Amino acid sequence: MLDVEAFKRIVETAAFHQLIGLKLERADVEAGIAVLRQPYDPRLSIFPEAGVYHGGVIASLIDVAGAVACGLQVGRPTPTANFRVDFLKSPAKIDLLATGKVVRAGKSVSVADVEITDDKGEVYAVGRGTFSMSAVFKAIEGGGEHAKR
Repeated sequence: MLDVEAFKRIVETAAFHQLIGLKLERADVEAGIAVLRQPYDPRLSIFPEAGVYHGGVIASLIDVAGAVACGLQVGRPTPTANFRVDFLKSPAKIDLLATGKVVRAGKSVSVADVEITDDKGEVYAVGRGTFSMSAVFKAIEGGGEHAKR
């Protein structure tokens, strides 16, 4: 069973997460909450001079924050079954926080809601994901090298 530190290592050593700079900032297992930080990087923008994030980056934050919040409940990564995003505003040239909160922890599927905000609490996007509680990530289960370090 993986703890918060193991999830932090998994999040922060995954190749795509390293590419975009994603970090697990904090988590509360009992409350079913995971907070990730996306540092601003102009390379993640549609147009770097404007600094507006590409929507795919925001969608990725929703996916990962929901998956981590649900995964902490069972002590292992939980693959995404489905998720949706509502883009409310365009964040530009700021760090983003993705706060995932489990709203239903089931035996086969769990559901998490995610808010994308800045440090001041301004909401830029919201999302909801469903995550498989029965499927496993073979790469992590087979070796779990990222979790073991």
